Formats: sequence, C-alpha cells, structure tokens
Amino acid sequence: MAQAVTAAVAKRQGETALPKDPDPDPAPAMAALGTSGGTGVPPAPVTPRWDGGGGIEEELAPPVPDVTQCHPEDAEGRQAPAFLRQVAAICAYPALLEHEDIPESAKEHARRILRELMGGSPGAYNLEYVTGAVAERAARFLAHRDRGIACDPANIVPCAGTAAAVVDVLSLVVCPGSALPTGVLVPVPGPPLCAAAAGLAGAVPVPYPLDESRGWAVDVAALRREVREARSRCHPRVLWVVNPGDPTGHVLSRPDMESIVRLAAEEPLLLLADEVHQERAFSPERPFLSFKRVLAELGAPLATSVQLVSFYSLSKGIGGGGFRAGFLELVNIERSVLRGFYTWGLSVYPPILGQVMLDVAMEPPGHRDPASAAMEEHRRDLCRDLAANARRLQEELGRAPGIRCQPLAGGPRAFPRIRIPPRARSQARALGLEPDVFFCRRLQEATGLVVAPGSHFGMGGDSGHLGLSLLLPAPALERALLLLRRFHAQFLREFS
Repeated sequence: MAQAVTAAVAKRQGETALPKDPDPDPAPAMAALGTSGGTGVPPAPVTPRWDGGGGIEEELAPPVPDVTQCHPEDAEGRQAPAFLRQVAAICAYPALLEHEDIPESAKEHARRILRELMGGSPGAYNLEYVTGAVAERAARFLAHRDRGIACDPANIVPCAGTAAAVVDVLSLVVCPGSALPTGVLVPVPGPPLCAAAAGLAGAVPVPYPLDESRGWAVDVAALRREVREARSRCHPRVLWVVNPGDPTGHVLSRPDMESIVRLAAEEPLLLLADEVHQERAFSPERPFLSFKRVLAELGAPLATSVQLVSFYSLSKGIGGGGFRAGFLELVNIERSVLRGFYTWGLSVYPPILGQVMLDVAMEPPGHRDPASAAMEEHRRDLCRDLAANARRLQEELGRAPGIRCQPLAGGPRAFPRIRIPPRARSQARALGLEPDVFFCRRLQEATGLVVAPGSHFGMGGDSGHLGLSLLLPAPALERALLLLRRFHAQFLREFS
C-alpha cells in the first residue's frame, strides 16, 4: 500500500498538462458515478398511457398522474433530526445562540464545536477539527458499535460523502505503468458506483456474481474462480463487498463474512467494506455485523494482517445527504497511506457544516436530554418503516404470478425478478433494448412508475430484475405495487 501511495503521488505530480481534447465530455462517467447506490441514469421522457384492460398502448383521457420515482435509495423528504440541524444552523450563524426557540442543549453543543473551529467559524478548512475532534467521536461511535473493539482515531478519515472518497482509496492501489491494470472485484448486482469508481481511479472492474438462490449471498467459491481467471488480464488487488446489499436487500451472515476475510488473506486482497447502509439493517434475524468486528473476533493472524477499509455515510444512516458527510476507517494499513489523503486534500476537506452534523450524530447529548431520545426514535422509525415496507412488498409481489423476491433484511431497495416472455424479449432486441429496459419503459409509459432495470446494477438484461425503493411513503409504495402487479399481468397476456 505504501508503495502504491508513492507511485500514485508521483503520477499526480506528473499530470500537469491540460488534456488535448478541447471539449471533453465527462457526462457519461459522472452519470454512472451518481451517488453511492444511485442508478445514475435519468428516466427517458414519456407520455403515460394505461387502459386498465386489454391493450396497453391505448391512449387515455384523462392521462395517468405524474411520474412516480420508485427506485431512489435516498429517503426523499426525510429530514435529519432537528437537533443536528439546529447545531449546524448555530455554527453557521452564531447569533442564533440568543434565539429563545432553540433548546439549550443544542446551544451547548454548538458552543463546544465553535470553540473547536478555527476562528470560531465553519468558513475555514478546519483540518484540525475534522481529523481531530470529529475523528475521535467517530472512533468512539465505532467502538460502541463493535462491542468494545478498540478504534484508533488516527485511522479515521472524515470525508465529503463516500462516493468521491472511494475513488481516492482505489487510486492508492493503482500501479501506474504496470503491464496489467489493477483489478477491483465488484459485486453483481451492486451499486453502479462500484464499476464507475474503479474506472475513475484508473482500475478495471472485475464483476463477481452474488448467489440469488441463497438470498444474494457471496459465493466464495465463485469469487475465488473470478479472482484467478482475472489474473490473465489484470492484477486483482481489491475486493469490494456491499453490506447491507444494494439493490438486493441482503445482510451477510457471520459465516459468509468469515469466508470472505479468509479469501482476502489467501489471495491477498484489500477488503473494501461498503457499509454505508449499516443503520438500515431492519431484520432481527439477520443483524448487521461490521467486517471490522468479524475480523477482530477471528483473532490472529487474520486480525492483524488482513487490510480493511470500511465506509460510513451520514445520509444513509440518520439523514442529511445534501450536507455530504461520512468517514472511512483504515485497519492494518500503514500510517504513511494517510499522507496521501492529507497531501492531495481530496477527502479531508469536506464541507464543515456536514462534519458538524456528523460530529453530533456520532456523539449525541446525554440520555436524559430529549434531543437524544428524539434522535434514537428517528433511527428506529427509519428501520420500522423499511421493515414494514419490505413485508408489504414481499406479501404483495408474492401473490403475483411471474414475480419473485428474495427475503429482505436491510438496505434501501428490493430486487425482485419478473418473468419477461420470449416475444417481449424479441421485440426489445428489435428496438435495440435490453429486455428489462424494455419492460421498465413500457411500465413507465403505462403507469407513470419509474423503476430501475436490473441491467443498471450490472445484471444481464435477460435476467428480468427490477430495483424498487423501500423508502417510499407507505401509501405511495402500496399504489406502486398495485400498478406493477396489474401491469405485469397485462404485459404477460400481451406477449404470451
């Protein structure tokens, strides 16, 4: 890793010339990057159509209601807890300390943070605050999460969200000038961010399949084959694991996680644990376990040799995506690697108000403070809503012929498989479309529902998968499921 940093820094120092293309178009790469888990593909404009009977193509009067986005992985409209926003507001405008309507505990938190900020202002880069106070509170949060396993604040790197930070991390292991490119093993299905980030870092993605028949578990034997077969075309150095899964809704079991750790030790591979949805694990039967905890509890030599980078996101937990805040933890990685982040300033100069909110989320007020209870209730409400929506989705789709969904335990989405008849597949190919994209476009035209086709998550278009958000309000999800069931039944009649 340290050698990779040195090479990567040298590469960056040498890249001073402007690109020859006078008008490069970054849109395709940026669209693929999106956010951590977003599809990154805007829906095509369509005119909704629906007849409720035998012919899907018949125009309606009046038209179908507005388009409904049914695939986002962010809880649109769900605010971060008021206490976080109050503290951030005071830090941005300290005159609010005199405002009578703001609770005294929020003022006390803000005063403490203002003392830690350079010049008492969030307007500076505040590197000392970010890598000092915020990292210390994040370390205490992780130690509590992992049942007392120690966490060194020096190994915490706060960042402006995880989508950009993961590119920074991958760039550290890319070997410029190597005969073979660096390979990053990415899950399929998985967030589009995985393959896009690998490409932006100068590596190549190496897809490995998740086992749908086992609830989207990682098939370690298949993963090992992918690693060894990939060595003819690249140098695999990173294993990216998403837990809880997106879009699959699975949560890894301890035995599977232990097998993954052992594989990372044997090959060897840097284990990149994308755990941004950890606070969205909602099944009591399959609680979230961090790779940090599993690795530590395996004991030496694994606990002291397997290199791990794990990610936490504020927006995927307690909320506040627009503030762009998160952090990563480095385990068994040389401290010299941290200098790469500090030298380039890519991940350690995040928006300070986002870090203020992260600070408060990591260490809320005392248990007797009403704000603490409100924040815990906020977290519980999110998990309750996800669990209720997951149950409803599986009940509703379970009654639909030709639609199947694996059990759901965490994360923002479900990933059901739908049957697409051969005639529909033929028509899709005649139009130059993947069959799942063809179905999704027809669904949107007929009902106004926008769902993500499985091919956006790396699946073959013939697989017939859809990404459906579990973060929709319950009435909106109920309506979406009803329309999806009715449309799919009609779609089968038309193309059978």
